[in-house]
Amino acid sequence: MRFIFPIDGDVLTPADGRMEGESLRVAVKVEADKDSAPKLNDIPMTLSESGDKADIYSLEIPIDGYRNALVCRDKNGAESVIYVFRFKNAYKKYRLAIDDIVWSMRDLAENSYASIFDQSFFRLFRDIHDEFGTLIQFNIYYTDMNGFDLTMFPDRYKKDFEGCADWLKLTFHAIADSPDRIYRYTPYSEIMRDYNLVTNEILRFAGPETMNTAVNGLHWAETTRDGARALRAAGIKCLVGYYIFDENGDPHVAYYLNHDETVHASGRDFWVDNREGIIFSKDKMVIDSHKLENIPAFLDDLRDNHPCEAGTMNFVTHEQYFYPHYKGYQSDYGEKIKTAVRWATQNGYTPCFLDRVITEEYPY
Repeated sequence: MRFIFPIDGDVLTPADGRMEGESLRVAVKVEADKDSAPKLNDIPMTLSESGDKADIYSLEIPIDGYRNALVCRDKNGAESVIYVFRFKNAYKKYRLAIDDIVWSMRDLAENSYASIFDQSFFRLFRDIHDEFGTLIQFNIYYTDMNGFDLTMFPDRYKKDFEGCADWLKLTFHAIADSPDRIYRYTPYSEIMRDYNLVTNEILRFAGPETMNTAVNGLHWAETTRDGARALRAAGIKCLVGYYIFDENGDPHVAYYLNHDETVHASGRDFWVDNREGIIFSKDKMVIDSHKLENIPAFLDDLRDNHPCEAGTMNFVTHEQYFYPHYKGYQSDYGEKIKTAVRWATQNGYTPCFLDRVITEEYPY
């Protein structure tokens, strides 16, 4: 027997079925041998398609628990079991993350600002929070590879960070910007070393309330299975990526997922690798890769034509596009972010930190 839909690890949303009050009802489909009379969770399934050697059976059932066992047994005793999820609190939420944070940290370290919000980069995000209520995650490098690293960042701004810890979180991104695809073949020990280098400094200069470890967008979102296990051991339950393919057709920005898993994750808000206890979440818009005027139409299309990806909106952009000295500087950097956030607000999405809406009663 083989589950056709859902598959093991799927996180189901209203886009996958129909709502009946507060209950999500999903039509489960299973491929089974002819005349095998399968039952799903002890309820007989209905024959929906007949083939030469195998048939497709279906049954609509409620998916209302956080983690749900689907057990299919046929009349001969054959059995197939999968586990699927429902993150009720994650539906109609949006998340904003900023990758590659280091230049703004160096600026704060080298100048005696009275507050982190006297610095223009941090002030932009305070203004976005004040206008829209947005919750923001900064993903931080250890070094800028040009003479600065986080050990040089002073603790004089600690009260500022602690004072905004309810809406601004800092977490590990990578040791540095280069080389490209930096962690693609990295072992457990190297990931853990770099994670600790960044995390220990964040704890020192910003305090534990500012540190967010449960959700991570690793630089280039690629690593070995052992590297991902290191992140999981560090407390990271969810990894965020793009789930695309490179010029050679290999999974890219997809951690350790294989081809089929990458295809599947690319079309979902979330997918869970039940073997490793890791949630994978998809970035829905890389804001700096879009022209300002195209952002609303892109998001409209996602909402209207890709509903299984539009339950939770993950927005991401990169620090460097804010700075005029960068070759890819975007003068409308801040307005692009506001446009995406404004669209989310107008379309009924509310801000979140992902760890607060996806980890309720998480069993791993």
